[in-house]
Amino acid sequence: MILKLIFFTLIIGTQSLFGINYDFKADSLRGSLGDIITFGWNIEHDQASELSIGKISLDGTGIELLGQKQSETASGTNLELQTAVYDSIGIYQFPPLVVYLKGANAIDSLLLPGPDLEIYSILTISDTTFRDIKGLHRIKLPFNLVILIWLCAFGVVVYLIYYLIKRYSKRSREVIDTKIIIPPEQAHIIALRDLDKLKRSKYLSFEQYKEFHSELTRILRQYFENRYLIDALELTTSEFMLKMELIVEFNEYALMTREILETADLIKFAKRSSNELKSGEALNSAFIIIYRTKLKEDLELTN
Repeated sequence: MILKLIFFTLIIGTQSLFGINYDFKADSLRGSLGDIITFGWNIEHDQASELSIGKISLDGTGIELLGQKQSETASGTNLELQTAVYDSIGIYQFPPLVVYLKGANAIDSLLLPGPDLEIYSILTISDTTFRDIKGLHRIKLPFNLVILIWLCAFGVVVYLIYYLIKRYSKRSREVIDTKIIIPPEQAHIIALRDLDKLKRSKYLSFEQYKEFHSELTRILRQYFENRYLIDALELTTSEFMLKMELIVEFNEYALMTREILETADLIKFAKRSSNELKSGEALNSAFIIIYRTKLKEDLELTN
């Protein structure tokens, strides 16, 4: 390889074109995949001239240019390139490089022939030798399988005991914490007064639909809480409807009530749009539900 490098240097070594001399230099043009190969030229020229390098195109060569360094010397310019190859092994031809020398009155050019880069495999003979697949190796566990099964069973029993105790305690608290609802007035009187107040509010005039439907559902839930003695204000819509659908006389108005509550949930939490007409229809539906579900004795007093 050293003889090849010397021969290459003698062939392209000291040449002259329009008074420009150059010498090729490289420690080695051979390396493995990914190795950095450095080479360059010492270009002798007039110091009054300015040297520039043409565009280096490596498309399709498989060579990558990692660095380019140009420095001035006492006799001219030193040009150094750093390259590498990552594709595969083989011989790679670095393309010719054009340099330009701009003087006071003219521009000279010089074509520097590119060297051959030899890339060899980084694998050793042992790396390319195929070996038989080894059989399965049994690993002896440091614990007894029977003991592990007993521990798992014990853990399941402890969890079941904990779950049952927690569930019983929760039911006990629910019984103890049951709210006793005693409305200060008849349920429909409170609700109708609040609905009338909501009707005269400015929510719809100022397009405050979220606030309007929040107050509407509160009034309706408060009515059912006072009317049927259930904790309606603290239940979700689905939980509330499950309890109310058990009341036979309410079934006729269940669909209308669900529509009011679910529409309000969409407006409050899903930012669903609304308008004055739809909100007014929800308010009228609430009036109808209260009028038709209040106690019969209240109806007789009203009539």
